[in-house]
Amino acid sequence: MSQLFMRRRDLKDLPDLPLPAGYVLREYREADREGVAALMQAAFEDATWTPERVQKDLRDDPTVVKTFVIERDGVIVATASARLLPETYPGSGYVHWVAAHPAHAGQKLGAIVTLAVLREFVERGCADAVLETDDHRLAAIKTYRNLGFEPEHRHETHPERWARIIADLLAAANI
Repeated sequence: MSQLFMRRRDLKDLPDLPLPAGYVLREYREADREGVAALMQAAFEDATWTPERVQKDLRDDPTVVKTFVIERDGVIVATASARLLPETYPGSGYVHWVAAHPAHAGQKLGAIVTLAVLREFVERGCADAVLETDDHRLAAIKTYRNLGFEPEHRHETHPERWARIIADLLAAANI
Protein backbone atom coordinates (compact mmCIF):
# COMPACT_ATOMS: atom_id res chain seq x y z
CA MET A 1 0.00 0.00 0.00
CA SER A 2 1.34 3.43 -0.88
CA GLN A 3 2.31 5.75 1.93
CA LEU A 4 0.28 8.84 2.67
CA PHE A 5 1.74 12.17 1.63
CA MET A 6 1.63 15.50 3.47
CA ARG A 7 3.01 18.95 2.70
CA ARG A 8 3.58 22.10 4.72
CA ARG A 9 3.11 24.75 2.05
CA ASP A 10 5.61 27.20 3.50
CA LEU A 11 8.13 27.39 6.29
CA LYS A 12 6.99 30.72 7.68
CA ASP A 13 5.65 31.22 11.19
CA LEU A 14 7.04 28.03 12.67
CA PRO A 15 5.73 27.73 16.22
CA ASP A 16 7.93 27.68 19.28
CA LEU A 17 7.54 24.61 21.45
CA PRO A 18 9.52 24.59 24.66
CA LEU A 19 11.61 21.54 25.37
CA PRO A 20 10.35 19.93 28.59
CA ALA A 21 12.69 20.15 31.58
CA GLY A 22 15.35 17.45 31.58
CA TYR A 23 15.35 16.93 27.79
CA VAL A 24 18.15 18.02 25.43
CA LEU A 25 17.77 18.61 21.67
CA ARG A 26 20.98 18.22 19.66
CA GLU A 27 22.46 16.96 16.43
CA TYR A 28 23.14 13.26 15.99
CA ARG A 29 26.66 12.03 16.82
CA GLU A 30 28.34 8.83 15.67
CA ALA A 31 28.10 7.41 19.19
CA ASP A 32 24.29 7.61 18.94
CA ARG A 33 23.84 4.63 16.58
CA GLU A 34 22.85 2.12 19.26
CA GLY A 35 20.57 4.57 21.04
CA VAL A 36 18.81 5.57 17.83
CA ALA A 37 18.43 1.91 16.85
CA ALA A 38 16.83 1.12 20.23
CA LEU A 39 14.51 4.11 19.89
CA MET A 40 13.44 3.12 16.36
CA GLN A 41 12.78 -0.45 17.51
CA ALA A 42 10.54 0.84 20.30
CA ALA A 43 8.79 3.55 18.29
CA PHE A 44 8.09 1.45 15.20
CA GLU A 45 8.00 -1.99 16.86
CA ASP A 46 10.53 -3.02 14.24
CA ALA A 47 13.47 -5.22 15.18
CA THR A 48 15.17 -4.53 11.82
CA TRP A 49 16.43 -1.24 13.27
CA THR A 50 20.00 -2.13 14.17
CA PRO A 51 23.00 0.16 14.60
CA GLU A 52 24.06 -0.92 11.12
CA ARG A 53 20.71 0.12 9.65
CA VAL A 54 20.93 3.48 11.42
CA GLN A 55 24.35 3.96 9.83
CA LYS A 56 23.05 2.96 6.39
CA ASP A 57 19.70 4.81 6.41
CA LEU A 58 20.58 7.92 8.41
CA ARG A 59 24.33 8.48 8.15
CA ASP A 60 25.52 6.97 4.88
CA ASP A 61 22.52 8.12 2.81
CA PRO A 62 23.76 11.28 1.06
CA THR A 63 20.20 12.66 0.86
CA VAL A 64 20.02 12.84 4.68
CA VAL A 65 21.64 16.19 5.46
CA LYS A 66 21.11 16.29 9.22
CA THR A 67 19.61 14.15 11.96
CA PHE A 68 18.45 15.50 15.29
CA VAL A 69 17.94 13.65 18.56
CA ILE A 70 16.33 14.46 21.86
CA GLU A 71 17.81 12.78 24.90
CA ARG A 72 16.95 12.54 28.54
CA ASP A 73 19.45 11.32 31.10
CA GLY A 74 21.73 10.18 28.28
CA VAL A 75 19.04 8.07 26.57
CA ILE A 76 17.81 9.00 23.09
CA VAL A 77 14.02 9.38 23.21
CA ALA A 78 13.22 11.12 19.90
CA THR A 79 14.74 11.66 16.47
CA ALA A 80 14.02 13.09 13.03
CA SER A 81 16.10 13.63 9.93
CA ALA A 82 16.24 16.34 7.30
CA ARG A 83 16.44 14.91 3.82
CA LEU A 84 16.81 16.64 0.46
CA LEU A 85 15.53 14.99 -2.72
CA PRO A 86 15.86 17.77 -5.31
CA GLU A 87 15.00 15.58 -8.31
CA THR A 88 11.75 14.40 -6.71
CA TYR A 89 10.81 17.43 -4.58
CA PRO A 90 12.68 20.47 -5.93
CA GLY A 91 12.86 23.29 -3.40
CA SER A 92 11.29 21.15 -0.68
CA GLY A 93 12.70 19.58 2.44
CA TYR A 94 11.69 16.01 3.20
CA VAL A 95 10.98 15.19 6.86
CA HIS A 96 12.39 11.71 7.38
CA TRP A 97 12.12 9.04 10.09
CA VAL A 98 10.41 10.91 12.91
CA ALA A 99 10.24 8.81 16.07
CA ALA A 100 9.49 9.38 19.72
CA HIS A 101 9.73 6.72 22.41
CA PRO A 102 6.27 5.60 23.57
CA ALA A 103 7.36 5.92 27.22
CA HIS A 104 7.68 9.69 26.67
CA ALA A 105 4.28 10.23 25.04
CA GLY A 106 2.60 13.54 25.81
CA GLN A 107 5.85 15.55 25.91
CA LYS A 108 5.48 16.80 22.28
CA LEU A 109 8.92 15.38 21.46
CA GLY A 110 7.90 14.37 17.94
CA ALA A 111 6.72 17.92 17.25
CA ILE A 112 9.85 19.47 18.75
CA VAL A 113 12.26 17.31 16.77
CA THR A 114 10.20 17.87 13.58
CA LEU A 115 10.43 21.62 14.17
CA ALA A 116 14.22 21.29 14.40
CA VAL A 117 14.14 19.65 10.96
CA LEU A 118 11.84 22.38 9.57
CA ARG A 119 14.21 25.07 10.87
CA GLU A 120 17.08 23.24 9.15
CA PHE A 121 15.12 23.47 5.90
CA VAL A 122 14.70 27.23 6.43
CA GLU A 123 18.49 27.53 6.86
CA ARG A 124 18.96 25.61 3.62
CA GLY A 125 16.55 27.84 1.69
CA CYS A 126 13.74 25.33 1.19
CA ALA A 127 10.34 26.76 0.28
CA ASP A 128 8.24 24.06 1.92
CA ALA A 129 8.40 20.60 3.47
CA VAL A 130 6.96 17.21 2.61
CA LEU A 131 6.71 13.85 4.33
CA GLU A 132 5.27 10.40 3.93
CA THR A 133 3.58 8.43 6.67
CA ASP A 134 1.46 5.37 7.33
CA ASP A 135 -2.27 5.22 8.04
CA HIS A 136 -1.87 3.68 11.52
CA ARG A 137 0.42 6.47 12.79
CA LEU A 138 -2.49 8.58 14.06
CA ALA A 139 -0.50 10.36 16.79
CA ALA A 140 2.18 11.32 14.27
CA ILE A 141 -0.43 12.50 11.75
CA LYS A 142 -2.07 14.61 14.44
CA THR A 143 1.34 16.13 15.22
CA TYR A 144 2.02 16.86 11.56
CA ARG A 145 -1.39 18.48 11.11
CA ASN A 146 -0.79 20.62 14.20
CA LEU A 147 2.49 21.73 12.59
CA GLY A 148 0.69 22.85 9.44
CA PHE A 149 1.10 19.81 7.21
CA GLU A 150 -1.86 19.03 4.98
CA PRO A 151 -2.73 15.82 3.16
CA GLU A 152 -2.08 15.58 -0.57
CA HIS A 153 -3.68 12.88 -2.66
CA ARG A 154 -0.91 11.13 -4.54
CA HIS A 155 -2.66 7.80 -5.10
CA GLU A 156 -6.20 6.76 -5.98
CA THR A 157 -6.65 5.27 -2.49
CA HIS A 158 -5.64 8.45 -0.68
CA PRO A 159 -8.98 10.35 -0.60
CA GLU A 160 -10.77 7.46 1.10
CA ARG A 161 -7.88 6.72 3.45
CA TRP A 162 -7.51 10.37 4.46
CA ALA A 163 -11.26 10.65 5.07
CA ARG A 164 -11.09 7.65 7.41
CA ILE A 165 -8.05 9.04 9.23
CA ILE A 166 -9.61 12.48 9.72
CA ALA A 167 -12.77 10.84 11.06
CA ASP A 168 -10.67 8.74 13.45
CA LEU A 169 -8.79 11.84 14.66
CA LEU A 170 -12.03 13.72 15.20
CA ALA A 171 -13.56 10.79 17.06
CA ALA A 172 -10.48 10.54 19.30
CA ALA A 173 -10.68 14.27 20.05
CA ASN A 174 -14.28 13.93 21.23
CA ILE A 175 -13.64 11.09 23.68
